[in-house]
Order: sequence, then structure tokens, then C-alpha cells
Amino acid sequence: MSQMKNIKVNPDYSLQKLSIPGTSLHVLVIDEFLFNTDAVTHFAHNIAYFNPMFADNTLFPGMRDKMPMPYTRLLKHFFETFILPDIRPESCYQTSFYSSLLSLVTCEPSLLTVNQKMPHVDSCNNDDYAFVHYLSSQELGGTSFYCYKPRDLIEFNHVHKQVLPEMITKVTNNPKDHCSYITGSTSIFEQILTIEAKFNRLVIYPANVLHSANLTSPNSYCGDKNQGRLSISSFASISNT
Repeated sequence: MSQMKNIKVNPDYSLQKLSIPGTSLHVLVIDEFLFNTDAVTHFAHNIAYFNPMFADNTLFPGMRDKMPMPYTRLLKHFFETFILPDIRPESCYQTSFYSSLLSLVTCEPSLLTVNQKMPHVDSCNNDDYAFVHYLSSQELGGTSFYCYKPRDLIEFNHVHKQVLPEMITKVTNNPKDHCSYITGSTSIFEQILTIEAKFNRLVIYPANVLHSANLTSPNSYCGDKNQGRLSISSFASISNT
């Protein structure tokens, strides 16, 4: 675990800022995020104790374990120093990072709950951000963003909370269209943007935008930490000081 203390951001990372269609929001894609990934992959493959699905009180379709604090501190410092001044140039703020969770998809499509067959939001708050750091390659699936077609809704705020059970009902009533992981447009959801996975790519996006992992390969949910879809999911809130 001590080697985790030495992780650092790659000074030569590259950053793309992509518009989310139909909104004024953006997704940030940072490639070659960590200078050296050895400590993180060593933790993932040799140390992490993966807890069973639902143990973290989320709907993530697999197993998770908390990342060591040095990783979360690094991510927080990077976000506050290099990302937030561009996102929120006019404000003074502080950030709270709730969790960084090493995540391995394990759930077979036939065992998914209704909620896991549809896109979701992590929050209905404009000041919350989600982070996905991919530790596997493109074929295991990145992240896609969606529009809920019946209400033309991409970005959810507190007034839209009642729409969430409505979405579940519509998905339940359209089982043929939603029988597995969602990987494209359906009768209810339109896929509007896809970010491919890439090893050591960090993606940052508003947590209140409708999204889902894009699990297109059987290996994406094989549950093998050597071959499956490993990523680190983190969540942060911004508050003005």
C-alpha cells in the first residue's frame, strides 16, 4: 500500500472538452492521467477486497472496494487545481469527495434488475460531479450519455425527481427493448454521446446527466479482474466558500 503514496498525475496528460448534445454541459476526457499506474493496478489485482453487488448501496452491477486515500487525495487536488478553475472561474469553492470505488462489473445480463437495464443519474444537483478512471481497454466499454425521450430530458434537477420512477415504469413496460445492459438507443432513451474506454483515461462529467456504462462485450461483465472491466468511480460535490 505504501507505493500508493507515490502516485502522481502525468504532467503530459491530454485534455479534451466535449459538449453534451442538447445541453450547455461538457464531458472532460483526460488521457494518460496517472504518470505511473503500477500502484493502482497492483492494488486492483492483489490487494482489493471486492464486496458483493449492492454492498455499497448503489445499483452498480458488480463488486467494489474503496480506493486508498492517496488516490482520492490526488484526484481531489487535480480537480481543484487544474479542472475547477476552468469550470467555475468566477467562484471560490471547496470540494467534498465522497468516495473513490474500484469497480469490477460482474452481473450477467439475465440477472440485472430493471434499474440496471437503463441509464441513471448519480445526483439531481448541479454541483455534483462524477469521475470514471478506466483501468481496462476500449473493447470492455466506456460511458454513454442519454436523453429520456418522453420528456426530452438529459440533465436532471430536483424538480425532475418524480421522473425517475416514471422511467422505471416505462422500462418495465418495454421489456423487449430493455432486456440487457443498455448499449444504444431504445424506444425510451436516445444515446447522444459515447466516450470510449481507454486504459488510464479519466472522464469527468456532471453527475446529474443521464448516463450508463456501455458494456458491449461479454468480457465486460465476466467478473475476472484480469480480463474484465475495471474502473474507479469517484464522486464530488462543489460548494461555494
